[in-house]
Amino acid sequence: MMRNMVRDTKIIRNLNAVAAGTSVQPGNAVDMTGYNAVCAIAAVGALTAGQVTSLKIQVGNAANLSDAVDLPLTDGTTCTTANALDADSNKLLVADAILPEGYRYVRGSVTRGTANAAIDGIILVLYGADSKPTTLDTTVSQAKSGVGKTP
Repeated sequence: MMRNMVRDTKIIRNLNAVAAGTSVQPGNAVDMTGYNAVCAIAAVGALTAGQVTSLKIQVGNAANLSDAVDLPLTDGTTCTTANALDADSNKLLVADAILPEGYRYVRGSVTRGTANAAIDGIILVLYGADSKPTTLDTTVSQAKSGVGKTP
């Protein structure tokens, strides 16, 4: 069976653009009910030499994620990317995980330190839907999907 990303996932804008700085920038809490996996994608803008910038997935059960923890993985680490290189301006950081039972809410969070890093935003892609087709999130203005016609 053919898969269709728009119909099989929920795509959410989790964090808007943030000016260059060194503070942690957490996205909004997103309810994972009906999905069992998430891919967080952070678009970074200009990175200043010496910056320390990474993306992590945080989870919890409070609707505002006041109980947020960095998502622990079975290998003993957390779902956190390596730090971006100074030459990585205008690239993406990607963290992807299947969520264990016991967590309802999720968000992406960009950690910045030492020197300035601009953030263009965080997108979450929820997948492993219990029911398809999925509905568009309110952060999506327009979407189009289909099957391309053979010439």
